[in-house]
Amino acid sequence: MRKSSRLMAAVAAGGLVAGGLLTASTASAGAGGTSAVARPHLVSSQDVVRQTPSTVLLSATGGVPTTVVSETVSGGSWVVSATATLVSWEPSDYTRCTLYAGETVIGGATTMIGNSATGAGSGVYAASVTVQGAFSGTGPTTVSLRCGHDSTRTRAPYADPRATLWIHQSDGLGQPAR
Repeated sequence: MRKSSRLMAAVAAGGLVAGGLLTASTASAGAGGTSAVARPHLVSSQDVVRQTPSTVLLSATGGVPTTVVSETVSGGSWVVSATATLVSWEPSDYTRCTLYAGETVIGGATTMIGNSATGAGSGVYAASVTVQGAFSGTGPTTVSLRCGHDSTRTRAPYADPRATLWIHQSDGLGQPAR
């Protein structure tokens, strides 16, 4: 099993499958309680994982982002990753997801979802997006994944349950690894 697979398995075993909020601590798996993470500092007591328990309906109005998942963290340096599966049965449209630290954009991704026979062009009814970013703050900061689409629709697209926000505290951004 690859290192990244073991890390995700350790987090999933710790609570991602159940959803909600997880503050990670020491994770172990396998025979004899060996660590599932090859480099233990990858998961610390400062890791926060937030997951939506149900569908999040995006705004039907084009250009209006909706907060899909968010969490407030203390001051420090943080590396952030978010994943959401977006769904639309309407004509295809560009759907954009953006990571924010407070009101500062730290990452973004775009996909096209909806009926490929109509709308802005090719598309699929469901697509997953993954966004990464990083920031440093001196005090509490709300980190959020916000998604929206370009054109106003009769029926709004939505994010499937289990949209995930993973926030990892770092020793310092731009610092060489120890």
